[in-house]
Amino acid sequence: MLGSFLLANLAEAQQSKSPEPVILDPITVTATRTEKKPEQIPNAISRIERSKFTDHQPGATLDEFAQGTPGVFFQNQFNFTQDLRIAIRGFGARSPFGVRGIQLRVDDIPQTLPDGQTQLDAVDPALIERMEILRGPSASLFGNASGGMINITTRSPREKFELLPRLVFGQYGYLKSELYAGGRGENFDYGLFGSYLQQNGWRDHSSMENVFSQVKLNFQTSADSDWMVLFHKFYAPDSKDPGALTLAEANANPKQAAANNRLFNASESINQEQFAVRYRRSLSANQTLTMVAHALHRDFQNLLPFTIGGQVEFDRWTGGLTTQFVSDHTLLKRANRLLLGVDYGIQNDDRRRFNNHFGVQGALNLDQIERVQNVGPFFRNEWRVLDNLDVVAGGRWGWLHYRVKDTFLADGDQSGAKTLSQASGTAGLVYHLADVHQLFTNIASVFEAPTTTELINNPAGTGGFNNDLEAQTSLSKEIGLRGKPAGFEYEATFFHIHTRNEITPFELAAAPGRAFFRNAGKSRRLGVEARLATPVWNGLRGEIAYTFSDFEFEHYLVDNVDLKGNAFPGLPKHRWEGRIRYSHPTGLFGQFHVHRVGEFFVNDINTVTNHAYTLGQLLLGWEKKHRWLEGSVFIGINNLFDERYNANTRINAAVGRYFEPGPPLNVFGGARVRLVMF
Repeated sequence: MLGSFLLANLAEAQQSKSPEPVILDPITVTATRTEKKPEQIPNAISRIERSKFTDHQPGATLDEFAQGTPGVFFQNQFNFTQDLRIAIRGFGARSPFGVRGIQLRVDDIPQTLPDGQTQLDAVDPALIERMEILRGPSASLFGNASGGMINITTRSPREKFELLPRLVFGQYGYLKSELYAGGRGENFDYGLFGSYLQQNGWRDHSSMENVFSQVKLNFQTSADSDWMVLFHKFYAPDSKDPGALTLAEANANPKQAAANNRLFNASESINQEQFAVRYRRSLSANQTLTMVAHALHRDFQNLLPFTIGGQVEFDRWTGGLTTQFVSDHTLLKRANRLLLGVDYGIQNDDRRRFNNHFGVQGALNLDQIERVQNVGPFFRNEWRVLDNLDVVAGGRWGWLHYRVKDTFLADGDQSGAKTLSQASGTAGLVYHLADVHQLFTNIASVFEAPTTTELINNPAGTGGFNNDLEAQTSLSKEIGLRGKPAGFEYEATFFHIHTRNEITPFELAAAPGRAFFRNAGKSRRLGVEARLATPVWNGLRGEIAYTFSDFEFEHYLVDNVDLKGNAFPGLPKHRWEGRIRYSHPTGLFGQFHVHRVGEFFVNDINTVTNHAYTLGQLLLGWEKKHRWLEGSVFIGINNLFDERYNANTRINAAVGRYFEPGPPLNVFGGARVRLVMF
């Protein structure tokens, strides 16, 4: 990484000294655990680079960075107690909080826990340099993920020393302040980042604040080895949860909070630290060994809008070790790459629940220690069979062992253990047409085990595990065509996924806001993802994306009601997204972004719908560079058409509380500075 970074900067320096054209490094991605060109991967994949348009967003949630990606649906950008909800090909839509069914890695460090759940609160979008989104199953490489994976690379310095402060203001008390400082030497670079975010929120009882900091160090210790050391700290002292409303409440006053959420002070507090080390060594000219060790501590407290067990707290420790070996060689006189490795992760949660007496902690009613161990050996082979044909095959064995030790014995001992294991595999082809087009196809099996939260949220009201909940398995098939002719970019992908034991959420009237989980018998997904982008012409560039999702249950009985043929809740059948960008030589720039989301159901029985809506954003700015100083100012308008819409929906919610309204038209703006010294 350091070597490619220095080469990129050398190319940039040469370009500034001479008008001669410069050959740039080829575009590569690492979402398949090794560095590859996107056109060599038999999967739908999107690579998103940081630009002036992402530099001038509010900087609150990851969806600002991933605009325009087909097949990826974001919700819940404004309720920070529930976290941003991400669904890729429908997987992840069931998650009532955090991210499910999708693996996330930041700088090669797993952010997905050993049990398969991911929290996004400690990923600041202002720190992202590049994002890669692999759409479709990634269980054969990363384990426990049906939807895909998101691979993030954070900023590295481009100069000997640079300082980048940024400040953003917005309506409803929005304030985001950031500071990045970084530098590089001959064999060393460092990046320091800190941010503070606060908002009062448009809805009642939705204020929040958090502080994030990160230190990232890279060392080139020899000609064939390097180290990366990373530490981050995240602190969110008090984030309020306004809760979901009924349709009548949302129509009458969308700004209000749910009555019980105010009455019981629904909120959460988080204190988290993570430390990680990555070591890479070239064993020979064609062989590389990579080792990653990481540890995370999370102290979490949550108040829910009911009495019995309505206050939850846990002290979490997780850690892991990954060892990966890559060999580039020839097979039958053709280029071949073999990847072998093993992931190990362990998660230990000391969880307690108390009664919630209107925000005051009551009696203890659950105390247990939950431990998960995850072991996953994997392999992947990438072979150039012909000059225009790549063949990829891979597999992974997923083994998860859950154990709960009940230390609250007033209602009996619910201690127990559960082991789930299964293989996942994939095979794919990429056929290259005229050097600028690729036809690709793949088939993959998926094993996705439930998280500890899904297992211990027991509808029976006791501790221990919900033994009725099983892992879900899927078989995915996709075929696609993509290319970059004459500066245009296009892609079109069709997929079919068949799933058994789909894990779906539901609520109970006695515990509104707490999600429980059950298995649907069988389900299937049919979908189309398409995108077209134009080349830059006189500073102008446009793109459009469309997603078609026909997802339904094939066998699903709930309370003796057959839901066969019902559509998945929480996912629109049609979704369009488009944007136009313009940059003028004087430094003026602008972007118009529009997003159309079709109607969708919010419950399994398909009796309540969320209406279709169209959101728009207009961004305008001006930037100027003079020697060592670069600066910009910007202003933006969110919800440009002042649409009444729901920013989040709670699937199968109790007593009809499905809807979390989003804010009306609102304005933000700010300034950014970059100082380059030496």
